[in-house]
Amino acid sequence: MSGNKAQLEERQPNANTLLPPSRVRTIMKSSMDTGLITNEVLFLMTKCTEMFVQHLAREAHAKHGGGDTLKYEQLSQLVNKEKNLEFLLQIVPEKIRVYQFKEMLRLNRSRDGDDDDDDDDDDDSGSGSESEE
Repeated sequence: MSGNKAQLEERQPNANTLLPPSRVRTIMKSSMDTGLITNEVLFLMTKCTEMFVQHLAREAHAKHGGGDTLKYEQLSQLVNKEKNLEFLLQIVPEKIRVYQFKEMLRLNRSRDGDDDDDDDDDDDSGSGSESEE
């Protein structure tokens, strides 16, 4: 544990943040609208991000968990149930199994009946050309 603490202090210019400010700066610069990022703004954004992640973890654990471990399912449940977190729906979606995904695909394809017929025609012509070779 003390090794991790030393690594955190080495890579960060400010001991008051846990996240690396250089990474936060990179993420901020990825936005087209970002101009000059001062050190004060960078520090505030880093601290705000840390506080948001801590809040998210605490809420998920308190409302949907218990125990010693925070699980992905707890985070996704919180994001799916809280209106103010719906901006995270694509980032933290509910975990589904492969068979559930396949069923969703099948239902979508059955709704798009015309597209499904075209796919079948393509599959038949593709398999016929393979046997000819």
